[in-house]
Amino acid sequence: MRHIRMPSHGTVAAYAALFIALGGTAYALERGSVTSREIARGAVKSSHIKTGKVKRSEIHARAVGRSEIRTDAVRAPEIASDAVGQSEIDEGAVGADQLLSGAVTAPKLAANAVTGASVADGSLALADLAAGVESVTFDPPVMSAGDCASDNSLAVTNKQAGDTVLVLPGTEGAGWHEDLTLDAYASAGSGGANTISVVLCRQFGGGVVDPGPQPLTVLLFR
Repeated sequence: MRHIRMPSHGTVAAYAALFIALGGTAYALERGSVTSREIARGAVKSSHIKTGKVKRSEIHARAVGRSEIRTDAVRAPEIASDAVGQSEIDEGAVGADQLLSGAVTAPKLAANAVTGASVADGSLALADLAAGVESVTFDPPVMSAGDCASDNSLAVTNKQAGDTVLVLPGTEGAGWHEDLTLDAYASAGSGGANTISVVLCRQFGGGVVDPGPQPLTVLLFR
């Protein structure tokens, strides 16, 4: 008796595929039938993903690492507000070059965050240390060589009771007379909490001169 030879699995699969192709019948995959095991490494690229179709809930934790992100691929518009916390920032990752000019203001600094060790030598001037810097003028009378003039109630804007002052003479460009010197000053004047005392003397020159209003800079320290 002659036996009928059964076709192999490969032949059956080939005929089935041909039948489906000729018949034009399409088969849909069940939801969840394709897992990561069925996808070859590198098979799915960014060009295969439709914009906005991948949600945060569909991304496994730690699924996307640095090696999967192109340089400059993630910009500020792609980051949600408050999405990046301190724990996501490596120590030393944010330097001065990453900060916009004026981005860090006093309210953004924690108490005692800036200490002497954080300040570069020579980076601060006296005006940076003062609570306020004010400009005042003192108009002395006509003076001869050796004369001194004083004002015991020179008003200074924003000066408060208990403030210590540092008074500096103005520049010649600002109107300071070259024959005059600032001989003395005091933080407390006789005219109230917002006043100081100053003494100007004419040490040089001959004859009699009217020096005119003299500019002074007053630094306030509290």
